[in-house]
Amino acid sequence: MNRRPRHAHRRTTTALAAVAAAGLLLSACGSDAADEEIAGVDRGETRDDDAANDEPDTDADDGDETDAPAEDAVDRPDIQVADSLEMVFEEPDTGDPEHDAILTDSQWQIKSVFEVLTTHDLENSSVGFYTTGESYMQDMEALEFLVSEGRTSEGEMRFYKHRVTESDGSVAFVEYCRDFSQVVGTYFETGETRSEANPDAEATYYKARLQVNDLGVWQTTDTEIEESSSKC
Repeated sequence: MNRRPRHAHRRTTTALAAVAAAGLLLSACGSDAADEEIAGVDRGETRDDDAANDEPDTDADDGDETDAPAEDAVDRPDIQVADSLEMVFEEPDTGDPEHDAILTDSQWQIKSVFEVLTTHDLENSSVGFYTTGESYMQDMEALEFLVSEGRTSEGEMRFYKHRVTESDGSVAFVEYCRDFSQVVGTYFETGETRSEANPDAEATYYKARLQVNDLGVWQTTDTEIEESSSKC
């Protein structure tokens, strides 16, 4: 990995953190940097239009569950998002064991980020277990920024249309939508509301690249975000 000059890193850290934070903490009033472009994986994977038009699964999995994936020999971290934020996911049941594993690890990657956001515990973060590369740098800088600002989220957050678009056994691409229309932005220490929920908020579309590591964990390496997306 090439190391950037330290002075260049100092100039870009705050801006990058603010941009990445927009993707993590969108709520009714959004983020000051919410309309800035976020670099990510290349566009162009084919999409299934029928799948893209599916409605969120009403039998979605409750994201507050912290049990590790069933029949998994990997010693995974115990991830616990604060009760104040309910994360609801579609159940990844594709009929393909590899795709199920990819979607499950993608789901846990998301939970690991919001665990830090809702607990403000950066020292014991599990983000690095499910995230690496550019995504890890962006997520951690965003979380450090949000924690320093005293921000967090409460309410209900739904994830749907979560599917694998491409996989070759070691690298995969997934996409999903995040509905944050019932999310309230609050201050961590006081619980004071920073931004009210917006029932009319449009969902955000995510596309991520994952790569399996030596442990058999599908780690997210790059993420592309499209706000108020027609794909959702």
